[in-house]
Amino acid sequence: MRRRRFIQSAVAGGFAAGIPLWSGAAEDNCQYLTMEWYRCRRDLDVQRLRDFLGNSLVPAANRAGVKTVGAFQTSIGPDSPSILLIAHYPSMAAIQEAAAKLAQDEKYMSDQAALDEKWELAYERREASLLRTFKSMSGLEVPKIEAGKTNVFELRLYESRNMLGHTKKVAMFDHGEIDIFRRTGINPVFFGSTVFGPRMPNLVYMVSFPSLEARGEAWGKFGQDPEWKKISTVPGSTDRELVSSISNQILTPLPFSQVR
Repeated sequence: MRRRRFIQSAVAGGFAAGIPLWSGAAEDNCQYLTMEWYRCRRDLDVQRLRDFLGNSLVPAANRAGVKTVGAFQTSIGPDSPSILLIAHYPSMAAIQEAAAKLAQDEKYMSDQAALDEKWELAYERREASLLRTFKSMSGLEVPKIEAGKTNVFELRLYESRNMLGHTKKVAMFDHGEIDIFRRTGINPVFFGSTVFGPRMPNLVYMVSFPSLEARGEAWGKFGQDPEWKKISTVPGSTDRELVSSISNQILTPLPFSQVR
């Protein structure tokens, strides 16, 4: 029984073992982010999933050495009310070490088995991606927050037709675009290139705002920024040439999120 539960949990948990690992490109000390989506429907027992994530998975991840776990629910976007977990790791080895510790965490293993074995579904499916952080922003920045309030978060996905366009777009962010974000009130949380995941090649980033109104103002300032207009119109660096599709979602942090 213990062996069966171990296999179930290892297969089921993105933090534990659900993300393919690779050893390439480790020499440059790059860092990594995991993104794990729990796709839900309103007719499912989503509260049971929230309870499991907040009471079991996030504390277990912290015990396993994952310092910060962001937990968000879709406010505007597909598959609402889906839940997204974000975690930061300094290396591939750190991902593997955390997975090994989670596999030995008896409370987490028991709670995971109880979630999966109950007949009523708590979520419809799980999707996981591995991101490699940008050179200019290698970590996960926890935004400032006003007392008694929560920030508004925006998750954006930029798909490219090929790796050449993807690489050029990443370079634009690394060499000026992220700085313009900060100057115009768009607060970076993370930036990463997808190593494993759907719709590749792509980059994913998250930004935050004090409110939806502040979001609108900041994007307006960004669009009119002289430096942005300059770098975005250089032949070979326009979005039309480098990006084939852009999609975004508005997210709300859950009460147990360590990024708020």
